[in-house]
Amino acid sequence: MNQQTHACISYIASRLISGKRITFLYDVAESREIDIRHHLDEGFLREFDDKHKDYVPGYASDCTYRYTSSTGYSIEIFINEKTFIVHLCGSAAYFIGNIRGEIIYLYDHKESAHYKYRISGYADERHKHEEISADVAVKQEDKKD
Repeated sequence: MNQQTHACISYIASRLISGKRITFLYDVAESREIDIRHHLDEGFLREFDDKHKDYVPGYASDCTYRYTSSTGYSIEIFINEKTFIVHLCGSAAYFIGNIRGEIIYLYDHKESAHYKYRISGYADERHKHEEISADVAVKQEDKKD
């Protein structure tokens, strides 16, 4: 599996558990930030986000979810509160993980490897920051007048 697959799985699990869209993940082992918008298959994630734009998460207990994209990818996701198992349908690959605060722990069973990502940015935060910056600029203009 490649880093893109691991980041994609982390994104999808986090999206279903928290309901928030991640924009940046920090790969702790590689000491580098991953811009989700550029490093992942944007078509697949864009389709996933469009389907889940009104999704309101809860702390699901023993919930199984299956997602099939128009490109043919199909995954099964089992969620129990903040723990998840993801299976890539049609393959022997599956991943086990959990989310604790802003940290996503992921275990790739096929590779017998652990991965750790820190969520370093959400799409909602970017929009809030832009709105605050615009409000501050308007208030500064008002003070000048």
